[in-house]
Amino acid sequence: MKRLASQFSAMIAFALIASVMAQGTASADALVMPRELVDYARSQGCAPIEDFYERPGMVNPPYVYGFAGGEPEDSAALWCRKTEKSDKPYLLLLKVSDPKKLDGCPARIEWWNPPKGLSVETRASLKLSDFHFAAEPKRAGPMTTISNARVIVGEYDGVEDVFVCHQGAWLFMLRD
Repeated sequence: MKRLASQFSAMIAFALIASVMAQGTASADALVMPRELVDYARSQGCAPIEDFYERPGMVNPPYVYGFAGGEPEDSAALWCRKTEKSDKPYLLLLKVSDPKKLDGCPARIEWWNPPKGLSVETRASLKLSDFHFAAEPKRAGPMTTISNARVIVGEYDGVEDVFVCHQGAWLFMLRD
């Protein structure tokens, strides 16, 4: 009977150790976006935002495919947190299969506000004077209106950050 109790104790201990190890592995591998985007972010000196979903309500993912038109897998936009200290701790990275799809715009936008869930939209008409340059936030956009503009939208709780590429520069507009 002692031997049976000893074997039973060993089995329980093994099961507990296996359970703890499995939980550790699961949390270490928890992803907030696809592995290919996590790897891309890391190659750019950036890490996934692990607490991205730690807020109430519905939140779109911190990434979106297909922002540049064409096949969705040929372009992706994703939020990440810089690994270096900065007054602009976030990056909106733009990953494309063909750099021409960026129309001369940089493949990264430095950002200071907590990122919001991403989506892609086509806006019928955009007054760029309502926007500011991402690289120079105090500089207003040009007095130009563009039609059928494909934009990247960060949205959470009714507040939007709208990004558009125009003549080789990213512009943004904050809306609530």
